[in-house]
Amino acid sequence: MQSPRHSRVWLSLAVLAALMLATVAASTRNANQFAGYFDYSNAQEQGDLVQVTLHLQLYNQSDMDLRGVIVTLVDSSPAMTFRGNFQPIKSWKKQQFVNLQQEFSISKREFAEWNGAPAQPNLVILYQDSKGQTFQRGAQISRRQLVRVLSEE
Repeated sequence: MQSPRHSRVWLSLAVLAALMLATVAASTRNANQFAGYFDYSNAQEQGDLVQVTLHLQLYNQSDMDLRGVIVTLVDSSPAMTFRGNFQPIKSWKKQQFVNLQQEFSISKREFAEWNGAPAQPNLVILYQDSKGQTFQRGAQISRRQLVRVLSEE
């Protein structure tokens, strides 16, 4: 027969393992909450910078509607320089795409990275859920011709 103390240790370990698995599952579910495509147009070099219009088609893969969404562009360098944001999205329905475009000034290095696979613009998406909690997530995007497609809609 096992001692009560030994049983409590195993029970504690089992509960801890269950909590860790739940945390990993939740973070995995939210890790790819946003996905989509990017393209750019009107790229013009201006000294060490490139003026460019960034086009996004982002998909809300979550199971909830979001409000107060702000999509920001951040430089991929370790300094993570803020480059600006797109117009705020008042409401973004679950399982729906949004189309965004905005002009930005980025470094030549950053622009060159956008043109090399598998590089992508570094997006940070800030939003609130239906309970008013604020979250910050990235997006998994790839390059796809969007300029002509979006202008035909």
